[in-house]
Amino acid sequence: MFKKTLLVLACSAILTACGGGGDSSSNNGPNNPNPVIPASDLDKAKQLVDTTNTIISYFDSFDGLQSQYQPTFDAISDAGSDIGNASSLILTLASLAQQDAQGSEKEYNAAQLEALLKEDSTYGQYYYPDYQLSNNELKVNVKADSITVTGSVTAKYWTDYVWDYKTQTGHDVFGDEAKVTVTNLKLEAPFSASKSTYDFKLVAGGKIATKNVVNEKQAILAVNSDSTAQVVYNNSAKLGDRSSDQIPKTAQFKFANIVLTAVGTGAELSLTEFSSKATQVQFKDGLSTSTEIIPTELNLKGKAVAGTENLNLEASIKLNNDLSKVIDVTNGESAAAFINADLNVKLNGNVKGGGTNIKPFSIDLTAKRNEYQKGTATIKVAVDKDALTADFKTDNLIGNNPNAAHEPTVWAKLSHANGAYVEIADLDKFTSAQIKVGNTSYATVSKVSDNVYSAKFTDNTVKPIAP
Repeated sequence: MFKKTLLVLACSAILTACGGGGDSSSNNGPNNPNPVIPASDLDKAKQLVDTTNTIISYFDSFDGLQSQYQPTFDAISDAGSDIGNASSLILTLASLAQQDAQGSEKEYNAAQLEALLKEDSTYGQYYYPDYQLSNNELKVNVKADSITVTGSVTAKYWTDYVWDYKTQTGHDVFGDEAKVTVTNLKLEAPFSASKSTYDFKLVAGGKIATKNVVNEKQAILAVNSDSTAQVVYNNSAKLGDRSSDQIPKTAQFKFANIVLTAVGTGAELSLTEFSSKATQVQFKDGLSTSTEIIPTELNLKGKAVAGTENLNLEASIKLNNDLSKVIDVTNGESAAAFINADLNVKLNGNVKGGGTNIKPFSIDLTAKRNEYQKGTATIKVAVDKDALTADFKTDNLIGNNPNAAHEPTVWAKLSHANGAYVEIADLDKFTSAQIKVGNTSYATVSKVSDNVYSAKFTDNTVKPIAP
């Protein structure tokens, strides 16, 4: 599962020429220190190979994760499906109520909400329902600057339309029945004011809970902190009067501390932060010029928990282009118009993998591209006390002819904290490389056969390298 991720490519690509990267990363690794550093430089070179094998072996054991953690994956998937359906229903009802209120303060009961839903789903004399509701006790309170949803309902969701050719009649099919309970779900927004800047807030304390009628599985989506968004236009207008083709100058959002729990399974998915910024940009394509809004920053922080095991993820990407200028994309990327970006990814946690003991691991990736033809990257990976650093430099990313096939040149270096390292000038042309400490070589890494590599040391010992 994780075998083909960047960390394994970083470890195995250099010592076994199994890959190549234009990505980069850096990582502090687990809190545990590296194993004791040998006294002799020869043993340091051997330790580099041993550490590589240990790390690759650990992540190779992740191949069995899908079957091992299938119940956890299913629990989160089922929870996400029911919560997704419920969220869609609640947002639909809240939106219909807000539009109907037309800026006035009004509270809608279950019967009124169902009437709005039926009206919205009726086209001429035909009714196309997306939901079947029963035991409806939902309430929606609309004010000039907020919408609050509370109560409960049992809902079935449209899944299919079946046509009977014998009777020449058809009917809708509904399924995924679940009881939905909403607690103080509140959205603040300037619905009725004429503004150029709109600020939105999903207020902390809201909660959506579901219980599937068929399998009785329960899920909870909790909003534990305020989540915000902002959209800025060139001119003032009411939110409802904006047409879909009006492009804002800037937009941003930040979801914070939203937790999805599959009740009774020990599975939990926590979104600590999901945020983004976007800005208006002009593109030139041949003789035409268009205006679009594109994301310039994206940040993600989250955590997945399954019993005593956990995974933590932090990721960010940032564009460094000067977006105040018109970007010419007539010929795709060029020296004057290429993606200039920074990428950072951190993944760490405590996972068994395919073994019996839970081990801490971490991957820290940092990549940068600020030249048309070049990119750099560093990746640090650690498993328990074993740690390595891999550096990459990629040249000829695009080639002299962007429309012609070519292979970038990837320089790579794998190093251990003890000072041992192996350096390869071009991964794609790898045949052999020296393991060095300082300027002295203590081993030669060679390809024995397809996917089989080994290191022969100056004392004539040979160590195989994990494929």
